[in-house]
Amino acid sequence: MALFDEWYHKGHQIVHEVMKELGIEDEHKAFRLLRAVLQTLRDRLPASEGKDFASQLPMVLKAVWCDGWDPTKVPDKSIKHKQDFLERLMNHPGIKQPADIKGLEEAEKVATAVFRVLKNHVSYGEIKDVLSELPEDIREMFEKA
Repeated sequence: MALFDEWYHKGHQIVHEVMKELGIEDEHKAFRLLRAVLQTLRDRLPASEGKDFASQLPMVLKAVWCDGWDPTKVPDKSIKHKQDFLERLMNHPGIKQPADIKGLEEAEKVATAVFRVLKNHVSYGEIKDVLSELPEDIREMFEKA
């Protein structure tokens, strides 16, 4: 298998795991949700931690992570609480409203489902490092994943 095919396959596998976690059949919607969670998380992390986390993602998701990223403007301290994180997720420019996420409760389900999938692809140590950088109620939301 060519390297590009391997990169694509690994990213595609994660999208399908998100689909399964959320019980959805729309691959494009799963990708939009995955992208929104990754980029919202990215914006809350310090640049060095974001770089470390992204280094463990498949190449396709590294591109998603970096798309629009300005490491000089992170961490975004306006994301102080779980509700801030979920509202940012719901209002992500890649999300189709209201079709993709219909409220805070659904946004939390999406965030925890995506994080649950990511925990299967990123080392325990890196997950632990990411969690240590998050405010308490955001960290608790992801620890439940």
